[in-house]
This record gives sequence, C-alpha cells and structure tokens, in this order.
Amino acid sequence: MKWNIQKRLLVLVLAAGILSFLAMSGLSFYGMNVTRHEMKDLGDELGKAGANFTETLVTYQIKQTLGELAESRADFIEQKLDFIRSDIEILSRTMTKIASNPNDYKPIKLINPQVEPVYNIQTYMTYGPEIKRDGLTPEVERELAIIGNIHILLEPLERLFSEYTSSVYIGTKHGCFICCPSFPDKPNEPKPFTESEIFDYDPRTRPWYKLAVSANGPAFFDLYTHANLGKYQRFGCSAPYYDRNGNIAGVVGMDVPNIDIYKSIDDTAVGENGFSLVMNKNGEIIFASRESDDLRSNENKYDVRTNPQESLADAAKKMVDGENGILPVIVDGEEYFIAFAPMKSIGWSFATLTPRKDIVAAAEDSRKYFLAQIDGFTSRLQNEYLFVTFLAALIVMGLLYLLFTASNNLSRRLVRPIHVLSDGVREIAQGNLDKKLDIHTGDEIEHLATCFNAMTYELKNYMANLTKVTAEKERIATELDVAADIQRGMLPKDFPAREDVELLATMTPAKEVGGDFYDFYFIDETHLAITVADVSGKGISAALFMVNAKTVLKNFAVSTLNRDGLAEVVAAANDKLCANNDAMMFVTVFIGVLDLQTGEFVYVNAGHNPPVIYRAETNHCDFLDVKKNFVLGPMDEIPFVEQRITFKRGDLIFLYTDGVTEALNVADEEYLPERLINFMNSTDCRADLQTLLKNVRGDVSKHVGDAEQSDDITMFALRFK
Repeated sequence: MKWNIQKRLLVLVLAAGILSFLAMSGLSFYGMNVTRHEMKDLGDELGKAGANFTETLVTYQIKQTLGELAESRADFIEQKLDFIRSDIEILSRTMTKIASNPNDYKPIKLINPQVEPVYNIQTYMTYGPEIKRDGLTPEVERELAIIGNIHILLEPLERLFSEYTSSVYIGTKHGCFICCPSFPDKPNEPKPFTESEIFDYDPRTRPWYKLAVSANGPAFFDLYTHANLGKYQRFGCSAPYYDRNGNIAGVVGMDVPNIDIYKSIDDTAVGENGFSLVMNKNGEIIFASRESDDLRSNENKYDVRTNPQESLADAAKKMVDGENGILPVIVDGEEYFIAFAPMKSIGWSFATLTPRKDIVAAAEDSRKYFLAQIDGFTSRLQNEYLFVTFLAALIVMGLLYLLFTASNNLSRRLVRPIHVLSDGVREIAQGNLDKKLDIHTGDEIEHLATCFNAMTYELKNYMANLTKVTAEKERIATELDVAADIQRGMLPKDFPAREDVELLATMTPAKEVGGDFYDFYFIDETHLAITVADVSGKGISAALFMVNAKTVLKNFAVSTLNRDGLAEVVAAANDKLCANNDAMMFVTVFIGVLDLQTGEFVYVNAGHNPPVIYRAETNHCDFLDVKKNFVLGPMDEIPFVEQRITFKRGDLIFLYTDGVTEALNVADEEYLPERLINFMNSTDCRADLQTLLKNVRGDVSKHVGDAEQSDDITMFALRFK
C-alpha cells in the first residue's frame, strides 16, 4: 500500500513523539529519584567542604585585594611624582638650551625685590652674597640677563600648582636665585620678604641645590613644613642644567604641597580600624592616617626597622628595600596584615594596615552564609521533587492527547502550501513575472515564496534602475571634479618673488578633494604669516571643514594678531570652529609669523607634526621644538602656548602633514619622521625650493612604490634670505 506525504508525516511524527515522550518520562522519573538521594548526601558533604573553602577563599581574596590596593595607591602617588619630575626635566633642558646658546636670546630684566614689589606668580631675581660683595662683571651680567628669558616657562608652570603655596626656582653657579612663587592666600598683595631672603640667600648652600649637583640629574628632596599649609607639608624635585661645555651651570627646582598625596593616603584605609602610611628610604614614617605608639609617626627621625617588635621591624626592612608584599605584623599589641608597595621614583614605600580580626570576621560570616544556603537548598529540593512528581502524572495524559491532534494538523498544514508553491512556480517559469505567490505559513515555505516574489520584482526593476544608477554616478563624478577645481583655486598659487624671503608649497589630495591646506599672507609690510593644517578624515566633509578653518584662522590673524598675540589668535579661532561642530571634526594646525626685518619667528603648534628647521650656518636639519597644544575644533576655551625662534639669513623651515611621514608602502610600513630628517640632512637644502620639494616627494614616492596614496600630502617650505 502506497502512502502519501501527509500520512507518512502523521505516522512518523506521532510515533517519534510518543516513543520519545515515554522514554524521557521514564528516564526523568528514575533520574529525579536517584538525584534526590544523591543530592541529600552530597549536600551534607558539600556544605562542610564549601564552608571551609569559602572561609579560606575570602581570606585569600581580602589579602589579594589589600596587596592590589597598596600597589595601585603607590602607583597613583608615583604618577604624581612623575609629573613633577617631567616638569623639572623640561625646565632643565630649557635652561641648558638657553645657557648653551645665549646669542639666540634677547636680554630680559627680571623684578628686583630690593626696589620693586613681587606679586603672585611673578618671576624675580636676587643676587648672591659674592656678587653683592665683588660686583657684577659684564660677562655675568649678560648671562643673568639672558637667563631671564626662562620666565616665559616658569610662570605657566607655576600656574599648574597655584591652588596652594608653591614655587619654581633656579639657582645659578654665581649664587643668583630666580624664583616664581604662588601665594594664593593673599594673591593681590606683594610677597613679604625677610632681610636674609633679599640680601643673604645663596642657593648653592641649600640642600636642593647640593642634592641635584650630587645626583647629576633629577632628584626628590624630603618633606618640610610650611606655615601656610597647616598639617600638610611641602616636598619637591631639583635637577642641574649645563652650559655649552657640558659643565653644571646651575640647578632648577620646584616645591609643591603634599595635600593630594596625603588625602589619597587618608582615603585608602580599609575598614573602621585600618589605616595607611608612607615610609621613606630611612625607615621613617613620613605621614600616616592614624597615630601609633609602635610607629611613632608624630616623631621625626625614628627608624621603624629598629622597633623591638620583630614582625614590624622585618616589614619595615622589606619596605625600605623596595619590595612589595603582605605580611602579618603586631602594632600596639594588636595583630594586623600589612600590604606594602614601593614608590621607586622617590625611594618611598606605601603601606595599608588592616586588623586581622576584621578579615577573620568577614571570612566567618561567609562560612555561615554558605552553610545556610546549603540547608535551604536541600529543603527546597525535597519539596520540589514531590510537586514535580504529582504534576508529571497529570501532564502525561494531556500531552498524549495533544500530541496526536497536533501531529495530524501539522501534516496537513505542511503538505497544503507545497502544492500551492509548486503551481505558482510553474506559472512563473513560463514567463509570467507579474505572478505573486500568496503563502502565509510562517516557516521556510513562506520564506521561499517571498524569495520567488522578490526575484520577479528585482528582475523587472533591474533594467530600469541600471540606466538611472549610471547617470547618477556620472553626475557625482562631475560634481567632484568641480569641487576639486574649487579647492585648488582656494589655495594660494602666486608665490611672491622677494629678496628677503622665498616660499613654495604643494598639496596632493588622496581623493578628489582633501582636508589638507596651506596658506600665507602678509599681516603688514614686514610680517608674513604661514599656515599648514590637516583636517581629520578625507573627502567632501574634510574639504568643507578645511574651508571654514582656513577662513577663520586668516580672519583672526589679520584682525587681532597685533593686539592679542598668536596664541590668542589660535584660541579665538578654536572657539569659533567649536561652534556648531556637531560632527566633532578637528584640524591640526601649525601657524607662524615671521618678522622679515629681524628674523624672529613666532609660532603655535596645535597638535600638528613638528616642522623641520634647517640652519644654514651649520648646514644641518632638525625637528623644531613644539609644545603639545590641543587640536582645533572638538573643545573650546583651551589655552595655547606660542613659541619663538630666530632665523638667520639662509635658514629654512619645512612644514608638512602626516601624509608624508605616514605614507604606506605595499607592506603597510610608514615613511616615518626618522627617514624624513635623515633625507633632509642628506639632500641639498641650499637648492631652490622647487627642487627641494621635488626631492622630498621623490623620496616619499620611492618608499611608497606601487601602493595607493593613503592620505593627503602637503609640503610647505620657507627660506629667510
């Protein structure tokens, strides 16, 4: 006897369902019964073992947490110290540059507190006893006047710490003292000086000066008290600077309050009875969040390593040796766990102490909680077993009836749409593309019918859409060509032929239009402004933002430069670009103004690549020193720092965008700044600018090879003649 598909499905589904259901019901009942007995026995054993394990695990985790807390807090404090050391290193390098190249700077006269008042964040200079006794020689007077240029760096640096009483200062080998102090308690009143501070202060005798000379590099000095800081103290860092012969010409230094570090330590203690402390390299407690008889943190010059309590003395030795770890100790007769970690920059060590009883109490609470959960689980399991057994008996009968009914209906529903589908497909195959299959089964058959309907629709519309898409592509290509012509027309092409300056620039976009741009214009008859910038991204959006940035920068430079200075021009342009910048686009900018009479070059670098400066006197190229200013566009009200250098006749500056240094070859290897500076030093920088730019672009092309250009490439060269 032959059965159709419907009968076969009915018998197959019904037989499989009944057999599977009966097999699973039997196995489930047997398994539930076995599981009930096994879980009861296992629950008793697991409860005891788990409680003990939980107690051990909680104790271990608390200790690990204490260790990680000590390390993170020590790292936090060390980061604070690294910031100070970085500032001192910058100040030392700047002073070395000034002392090594005095002819590059103009004399600056600083405030003399003997005859002028000194206000908050103002730089002053006092003379050492030897100079007052023997008088200033012309050489020393010239040297001190040149050193006065450092006030441009001292005052912005001091503003970083101006919330509290602090100072940044310099002591010279001649005994002179240059200082920029902050005293926020009375910012509008002049600084009060003692007689000895003005007439007798010799920095060469101070510990900070001797420490830096002895270390021949950056060194931190210990804390000392200050009347304006209350319970807090001050500490600092000093470093030597050098003359052109490599000899120590003086020492730069900075001292700041330890308020942030003290509060950080005070907030680290774990629990009500825990506390934290910092120990120096001599085993002395510098400060602690709680007083202790054994630690005697309120007494100076007490070495904890000599404490009669061996566990505490041993922990102190490990802290002084720069180790980290967790040890049991006894402090004031009570057991503690001490977790400590080193601060390698200054040779201190941070520690947090937690009473042992607090850790034991937490572990015991976890043990009791685990046992209670096991007891509750066993009771709930017994009740659930009885309920499930009764419910299963009721469900079996109902499911058998539903299985038979559902199997019969399912077989009919599966077969009916198959017939409809086969008839519709046959008609479509005969060429009737307007035929629509109306099948709503909610399964793969309905999806197949939908696909057939979509196929006929796509076939009908394909030819019509093809012509429309082709025309649209041609229109877009035409508009992009026009946009590229407009962008090229906005960039200056007529480079002036002058006897005092020579300049040339090129811009090659990666797409039809790009985000790079360059510009130059005269502010007045003797001041020439130049700009090179790179907008984030490429294409139409970058080109539109480029137009806005170029216009805003030029407008502010022409209208406000002589009044506000270049840094304020860039800040004002940034605020203007931030307005309505919902796309959060940004632009990196290098802008400078050259005085064609004196050769002085004032510049601001807003996140751009450092330019290459060529000195004709030495026939050598190097990267120009640029400050790390923020880019323009994403955030308003940001301050910018302007810098100055002096060009001599024949000197040249070469500006570029990251399309040069980040040009990729087929192996995805970048051209890199190192290759650029090496090539600049190997090529003839005295050649005309067209030849120079051609040579640089040729070296970039040699590196890129057959790879596609990955970014806009802009180059700008200016020679002061």
